[in-house]
Amino acid sequence: MPVDQKEKVREQFGVSADAYAKSEVHAKGESLSLLVGLAGPRKEWRALDIATGAGHTALAIAPHVERIVAADITREMLQKASELASSRGIKNFDACMADVESLPFRDASFDMVTCRIALHHFSDAQAAVRETARVLKPGGVFGLDDNIVIGDAQAEEHYNAFEKIRDPSHNRAFTLPALQSMLEGEGLEVTSTCRLSKEVEFHDWADRQHVSGPDKERLMDMLHDLPPALRTMLEPRFSGNTAHFSLWEAVIVGKK
Repeated sequence: MPVDQKEKVREQFGVSADAYAKSEVHAKGESLSLLVGLAGPRKEWRALDIATGAGHTALAIAPHVERIVAADITREMLQKASELASSRGIKNFDACMADVESLPFRDASFDMVTCRIALHHFSDAQAAVRETARVLKPGGVFGLDDNIVIGDAQAEEHYNAFEKIRDPSHNRAFTLPALQSMLEGEGLEVTSTCRLSKEVEFHDWADRQHVSGPDKERLMDMLHDLPPALRTMLEPRFSGNTAHFSLWEAVIVGKK
């Protein structure tokens, strides 16, 4: 990941560690249990959660595996993840500073790798999937969950611009078929996919990334003026000084 993109991620998430530790979407969202269930962790497995953030996915997997490594490039996030693990009495948890595009692990080190609501930040998502495939053992599984966008060029452009105003470290959200192709391109057989949506409240969504007042106005204006395909996806509902809208998410499991 280029240095400037790494710094954007560290800057955005270093100051947001507490907010993400408390975020209901990240801590208890529907995709979390779905990802764990579809990936099917086993008690004898060694697992890795990349771009772990506050560690919610790693902590959900921990009871089902022998050992879980939570990796991230943001020190504050790893500190928060370690605090959460300690507070819950989780002993089979290790935190590791790591760049997803150059993982500091040997080939075939893990039975399972997961990545949840993070790939849209990567400057080279394909490289991250390649590294994931490299560190997986033969027969190992990759459980990927991320925000996705509807397959329409205008909608993709508008949505990614929308997300970048809210979060400058956002790089690109992909369509579900594009994510499937990424996994298949690195020799992973896609064994299951699931698309779901999650409702968010505008101010909670924006405040988690410390969006300024003027940028909130820009975002609200963009919600009012969506391309038709993106309106179908986000389904914005306005009430008073706020709005609710739906984000699309996909869970994909691939096997090496």
